[in-house]
Amino acid sequence: MKRTITLEECKDHTAADASMWIPSRFAMCESQWFTIEWLQNGKPVGFTQMTATAIGAIAENSRVIQFDYYFSDFFATGINAIDATLVGSNPDYVSIPDWAELTQGGLDPGPRTVAEIKANPHFMISRQAPVGQGLTPDDGVWAVWNMEFEFEAPKPWVDVRPWEELEFSSFGVRWDNSAYLPNYKPADPLHSGGATFSYNVSPLRYSTAATAEEKAVADHLKKAFTQPSATLPANPDKNVPGGSASDPLHRLQKSLGQTNLNRYNANRREVVKVCAGVDPNYASKGLECDEYPFASTYEGSARSIYEPDAAANNFSALAVPANDNGRAGSQLATYYNNNRIIDGENDEFYVTIIP
Repeated sequence: MKRTITLEECKDHTAADASMWIPSRFAMCESQWFTIEWLQNGKPVGFTQMTATAIGAIAENSRVIQFDYYFSDFFATGINAIDATLVGSNPDYVSIPDWAELTQGGLDPGPRTVAEIKANPHFMISRQAPVGQGLTPDDGVWAVWNMEFEFEAPKPWVDVRPWEELEFSSFGVRWDNSAYLPNYKPADPLHSGGATFSYNVSPLRYSTAATAEEKAVADHLKKAFTQPSATLPANPDKNVPGGSASDPLHRLQKSLGQTNLNRYNANRREVVKVCAGVDPNYASKGLECDEYPFASTYEGSARSIYEPDAAANNFSALAVPANDNGRAGSQLATYYNNNRIIDGENDEFYVTIIP
């Protein structure tokens, strides 16, 4: 799970073309060019350029989100006043809930000339949402982090063609203090819970390789994705979700109250009915009833019972070797923990089947 990004890594993956690189839920970055065309009497006499890079990172079991900003790749030609140009930074955030206040670490250097930036081209700002400000049941706080740089050419240079500001893409972030996720410390609330970026870029991966311990489950899910109508229960229009980021799954955490537990148990009952209908004695043969979507998701087999508008029988059930099923279940639990997947519609994930 990648949690740090170097300046060179970010530039290699973005090519300074205003694109964003998100290798995990705990690390992301963006690089952009800033150019100025310097003019006299309406004619270009000089050109300058520099790269601005923003890197966000979250250490393991930490509530601190660190934002590092770098300027690099300075270039100048012709007549210009780039070294005397003033660069001001303007960090800002919007949070949900709107009463949540984020504490700040690091240092915003304030307005500096490009000459000063060249001498010290890096600075860091961190943000943290203290425990107890968020929405139930996970004490969740969401925020959109923005950084804008404003450029002001020195007098008497008024005839320039810069972008007046350089604004990075918004970084979506989230804090939680979920009792069912790692680092829950009720006796140490200052350091309890964790943070993520609000992007789900790393799918749960199951392998169909002959040596894969979860192979039988991976084979089952592959068929559910590629030949859904050939799986049980019968449904010629079956189209199971969760095979892509555009059609994700949502975690159902059964420890969050009786309603969640009832729905989880209903998911299990519906799939067991299918497996038992094929072979009532499957369990005595060392098999377990595997379900997809998972019973630990809102898209599970009982979805149409709880959501009348949802299609019925839009799931797949198959008896598979218990060892494969247990291994796949352990991988799912580890995936939930490693990515801090929380219950409900405010988080999502998907599954990829690999060779």
